[in-house]
Amino acid sequence: MMKKIWQDENDYFKLEPLTTKAIEKAEKMLKVKLPAAYIDLLKLQNGGMIIYNAFPVNVQTSWGEDYIHIEHILGVAEKDGIMQSEYLIEEWGLPKGIVLFSGDGHSWIAFDYRKTNEEPPIIYIDTEREQIIELAPHFSEFLNGLFVENEELEDGAFEYEKKEYTLEEVEAAFASNDEQELILALDYLHENSKGNEYFIEQQLLKLLQSPILEFKQLAANVADGFNETGVLSPGAVEKMVTVIRKDKDIEYYADMFFPDN
Repeated sequence: MMKKIWQDENDYFKLEPLTTKAIEKAEKMLKVKLPAAYIDLLKLQNGGMIIYNAFPVNVQTSWGEDYIHIEHILGVAEKDGIMQSEYLIEEWGLPKGIVLFSGDGHSWIAFDYRKTNEEPPIIYIDTEREQIIELAPHFSEFLNGLFVENEELEDGAFEYEKKEYTLEEVEAAFASNDEQELILALDYLHENSKGNEYFIEQQLLKLLQSPILEFKQLAANVADGFNETGVLSPGAVEKMVTVIRKDKDIEYYADMFFPDN
């Protein structure tokens, strides 16, 4: 389950919604398989400025700190996205076999495909020091290690305290306007989907009709995840797609996630 990472009121680096066709085009051009966690993140928003802007390192950087700065994550696009990696690598004299997803010239953060074509480690490149540091073995672990600069987060920015719910409490969280409670409730359902399939279907159908756009987008993304893992019945998927297609705010999710319905 993806946690909240994107800044709400800053559209810098934010691209058009991600499509399956764009993913396929990027992977063909870059000759790699993009990490699943990265794709899941971009399904919520295709690139942009992030809330958690630092990552710890074991060596001192050129800034004299024990962490690196990261302000954005690039999405999938030829312009202003990861598909410009080849040009930037040539421009800045960077190693070949990597895909850049954040940086400003003085430093970069990249998927390191030099020894693999899928689920690559994440590296930090300091161009001034000609220094390369491995940050995490996978993108999902990189996300878990991000924290807010000048705020102490002992167990990682994405490690929310797990909470046990009753189904009544989950239903109340879905009906609330509290995004954090909603995310925690969705996490609980992901971990306890067996035996609760019908309940999940009904709650997602309600959430898809929320007056809050972010909640509808989250519901569409989560429905895609539940569908891929076989939690949703064909009938429920058909109902969800009907709701999505009738809503101009989220209709593009239908072809993105459910092209065959």
